[in-house]
Amino acid sequence: MERGPIHGANGVTNYGERTVLVRADMDDAARVKTLAHELGHVLMHDPESVDVRLHRGIGEVEAESVALMIGAAHGMDTSSYTIPYVTTWAAQVDGKKPADVVKTTGERVRAIALKILDQLDTDQLGTGTPPGLQRDVPARASAERQPPERRIASAVGATASSRHDPARAEVRSIA
Repeated sequence: MERGPIHGANGVTNYGERTVLVRADMDDAARVKTLAHELGHVLMHDPESVDVRLHRGIGEVEAESVALMIGAAHGMDTSSYTIPYVTTWAAQVDGKKPADVVKTTGERVRAIALKILDQLDTDQLGTGTPPGLQRDVPARASAERQPPERRIASAVGATASSRHDPARAEVRSIA
């Protein structure tokens, strides 16, 4: 990840150069949210895919929804930015109502957000469910998505190890 000027966007993923650029003039929370958005693009939107090229609006709905869930799991309420952003992009998908676009992408978004959350070695305040979208989920569901070391530690009442897995990729900020 690099920080720098981006003309009109908060972040951009360059697949060819394998870089993510995030605007430098945003506060830390906005940069983290933008990085989560771009990570959504990286994991969900292969630039060679016909589906991705078919409609940018769907890709933006998916990436921003992933960022909303990542933020929610860490106590960030990004809904005041995310809801208008998602609505605007979803409204540009021909032949579909914005709500239908969001519903259609929902499970795919959820799966990617949970995949990301499972790999983060951070304290999480929730499951990634955004404010206002809570629903009853069996207790077992959140335990199933925890990394194995956390499930084991939880089962025996111990605290999970906070050591980093060296196999995980790190994102570094370049000023």
